[in-house]
Amino acid sequence: MEAANIAAFYSKAKLSSSVPVDYTLVKHVKKPNGAKPGYVIYDNQQTIYVTPDEQFVKQLKKD
Repeated sequence: MEAANIAAFYSKAKLSSSVPVDYTLVKHVKKPNGAKPGYVIYDNQQTIYVTPDEQFVKQLKKD
């Protein structure tokens, strides 16, 4: 939940009330041959919906 909240806060949809965030295990993440840096594909994902909370993210940065 913490990682999903951080991802939602730093996304383009940070002002939305319900942001979908996909997650999966590392073994399901792959980088295609010849792909640009940072581009990956994934499968077996699940989606969680979170509301970005600026105060929560700032509190996590303090710790």
